[in-house]
Amino acid sequence: MAHSVEGHLNLKIAEYDRRIRTLVYAYDEMRLEHLKLLDRCLPREGGLVLDLGGGTGALAAAVAERFPTIQVQIWDTDPAMLSFARERCAPFGDRMKFVEKSFASPLPACDAVVACIALHHVKDMNVKGQIYRHIFAALRPGGIFANADTLMEPRSAPRAHYFDVWSAFQQSHGISNAEARQNFATWAGEDCYTSLSQEMKLLAEAGFPEPDCFWRHEHQGVFGGIK
Repeated sequence: MAHSVEGHLNLKIAEYDRRIRTLVYAYDEMRLEHLKLLDRCLPREGGLVLDLGGGTGALAAAVAERFPTIQVQIWDTDPAMLSFARERCAPFGDRMKFVEKSFASPLPACDAVVACIALHHVKDMNVKGQIYRHIFAALRPGGIFANADTLMEPRSAPRAHYFDVWSAFQQSHGISNAEARQNFATWAGEDCYTSLSQEMKLLAEAGFPEPDCFWRHEHQGVFGGIK
C-alpha cells in the first residue's frame, strides 16, 4: 500500500500544507473537528493517538500541541513525508514516534486513531474493512476512531453536485474548472471515494456498535466510531 504524495498530487512536499488548502474542500474545518472529538474521548492524562497516513505531521503536531501529555505515532508508507514530519514534530521530542509501515497492519493498543484524507487511497473494500477491524481491536474501551475524508454517493446527480462544489472551491483558489476536472480524473487512478452508507456498514462489521458521522459539509465528512 505504498503511496507517494509528491507523485499523486504533483507537488513538492514543502508546498503541501499551503497547496492542500487549495485542493481539498473544508480541510481546516476537518482539523478542528478532529481536535474537538479527541477532547471528548482522550484520557485527561497520558494516552496514545495513532495518525494513519500522517504525511507531513500537520495533524499529529496539532494533536500533540493541544494535548500536552499524550503520545502520538504517525504511520505512513511514504519515507519522504515521514522525513518532513520528523523535522516538523522535532519540538515534541520522544512524545512523537514515526512508523514507516502500512496501516493495514495490526496496530498497537491506543486511545484514539485519526486519519485525514488518507484512507480513500484504499480501493479494495475488503482491505479497508480489515483496517477498520484492526483499528477497533487496537482501541481501548472508550477510544475513538475519527476519519476525515471525502464521501461520494454512487447516484449520478448528488455525485455531480459534489464535484461541482469541489470544482468551485478550487476555482476560488485560482484553479480553472478544466484544471479542477483534470485533477479529479488524475486522482481517480489512486482514489476511491465511498458513500457514507458504505462507510457505516464497514465500521459496523468491524465491531463499532454505533458508527457515526460526527460532522459533514457537502462531500467532506468526519466519521468513525467510539469503542
